[in-house]
Amino acid sequence: MTVLLTGARGQLGRVVSSYLTERGTVVIPADRDVVDLSSADDTQRFVARAAPSLNGVVHLVGGIRAGAPIESTSPDDVESMMQLNLVTTFNVMRAAIPHLVKNGGGSIVTIGAKAVLQPEANRAAYAAVKAAVVSLTLSAAEEGRASGVRANCIVPDVIRTAANLEWGSPDQASTWVEPDEIASVIHGLMEPSCAITGTVIPMLSTTRRRP
Repeated sequence: MTVLLTGARGQLGRVVSSYLTERGTVVIPADRDVVDLSSADDTQRFVARAAPSLNGVVHLVGGIRAGAPIESTSPDDVESMMQLNLVTTFNVMRAAIPHLVKNGGGSIVTIGAKAVLQPEANRAAYAAVKAAVVSLTLSAAEEGRASGVRANCIVPDVIRTAANLEWGSPDQASTWVEPDEIASVIHGLMEPSCAITGTVIPMLSTTRRRP
């Protein structure tokens, strides 16, 4: 199985890459040093060159600019989050889906955000952009049913990464989602035997972890 992994060098991406590789998956990293995913043409060229035998796509690229109410959120911040979250998702799907269809089907996994399901103050623009990612993923699932292309969106709570641990308290971090938990779900969704499609999968931690 060959999977295109965006954001492979990120803190979540490294865990996902290792998890998939250890289980026999060929991972093709698509990081910003090799492809500009905000450019439709660059994304098309990269996928056509690097991943013609593609069986799956895991799109982890995204980002947030939060902390301000709607009236104080700048248009530049909204545009930045649109480009980083929604435009990259659209470009990757547009470039990869023809290869998945040609190769007999496959799986697409995207990442949403808790704020889509549980609205939070001062994250309105981010939640709206991530909601668009969820909607795009569900649309891809419907369009792909006839050709065996599945698409699902994981919606995690705060992920327990080194960057997030810099601002979170120990009590907060004890309830966050572990990267390897997300990696495990992604691996299951990538398996050819998996029939799940058109699903939003919440990963919202609610209980404190034991030391």
